[in-house]
Amino acid sequence: MSETTVAIHTARHIADRTWRFLVQRNLIEQDGRSPARPAFYVLPRRERVVLAFDPLALKSVDRLLSRRTLHHLSTALGGRRVVGMNSRGVFLQIAYWPTPSVSLSSRPLDLSQQPSPLHVPIGMTKGGPLWLSLPEMDSVLIGGSRRLGKTRLLHGWVQALLHGGEATLILWDGKGGVEFGRYAERRGVVVDVSDGRQGLERAFTEMSRRADLFRQAGVPSLAEYIRRTGDRLPPLVLILDEVAFLPEEGQGVLVDLVAKGGAFGVYPVLATQRPDAQAVRGLVRANLSTRIAFPVPSVHDSMVILGRPGAEKLPKRKGRLLLVWEGRLVEAQAFRVNLPEAGGARPEVHTLLTERERRLVEAAVEMEGWFKIRQIARAVGESRDWVNKVARRWEAMGYLTPVQVNERGHRLGRRVTEALLQAAGFGGQADLADEAD
Repeated sequence: MSETTVAIHTARHIADRTWRFLVQRNLIEQDGRSPARPAFYVLPRRERVVLAFDPLALKSVDRLLSRRTLHHLSTALGGRRVVGMNSRGVFLQIAYWPTPSVSLSSRPLDLSQQPSPLHVPIGMTKGGPLWLSLPEMDSVLIGGSRRLGKTRLLHGWVQALLHGGEATLILWDGKGGVEFGRYAERRGVVVDVSDGRQGLERAFTEMSRRADLFRQAGVPSLAEYIRRTGDRLPPLVLILDEVAFLPEEGQGVLVDLVAKGGAFGVYPVLATQRPDAQAVRGLVRANLSTRIAFPVPSVHDSMVILGRPGAEKLPKRKGRLLLVWEGRLVEAQAFRVNLPEAGGARPEVHTLLTERERRLVEAAVEMEGWFKIRQIARAVGESRDWVNKVARRWEAMGYLTPVQVNERGHRLGRRVTEALLQAAGFGGQADLADEAD
């Protein structure tokens, strides 16, 4: 059977089903109509059938073309796409074949599909795979019952951000590094194995330093700072699993990070399996911009996480989640994430710098702690303008001393400080000679 014959048979089938639907819905004027005047003409096209209606045959053009009627007609036609038009006539365009539905079955995480270095994977939705930009999400609350995929989703986010290579990560899993310790050897990753206070304090200190830089530059946000100075501060992502176990002293710091961090490129991600008001305090109602819920036992838990019911009705399937995004609920099935082998987390935070910045520190260590712009730029193969911008920022942050001069007033350059060496993972000044050797 040729394609033309198949199209004609399919068009007849669609026309017949549409006619019956219109009669059942009382949308067609049948009484007194002449057989010579059909209600609509069937026009087969390459990818769709066009039904051209006689307006006098319709009881209500508005009812026919309403979103509700078109939706019900699409259902009656097995899921075929239906588009109504009222331009130089009344038309329905109907696809030959039903639109294939996207299954919410779990699929493996494919990092090659990452739209940008700061996009993180959400999962499969009815519209296809969903990735969202962390700066657009700003601050995130993730909640749900244990063993239903919350921590595995966080692993996917960590792996995506590491794949992007632009963000610095501070990770705390509430289990002494058992979960996130496997990433401790990666550049740009801080794993806090304390009770969470070290990670919070490090993030808060970085936010405070950036606030000083922004005030000096006269800008209100990270995007404005980069545009005005050309200095690309790396985004800082703070991921805290089991936030209910944070000590009481850390709650105040956490409030400030959630309320102000986004403007300075600091993005908190909080997760908990105990979505009660005591665990998340007022943050969930006030400042957390994006909410994600895995299945929960009660509507109260859903209200605490999402601010609305729904999560209690999710199938108790690992990875199934609801996301509040742009004012609507989106259901998704999280991607399957393969975990690297577990390793011991280092007890100390080992770097807050990008790999590119860390090379500057390595060059300075080889120069016995002197940070001289021209020599550093030549040693690492970077432009002097960029190295100079980094030097000015580090001096404002206390990572470098001011430019030093000798007794004759000749400029000698800046020197690295203890804070910079610790941020780069080189220990302190006591280790400087060994590193130079």
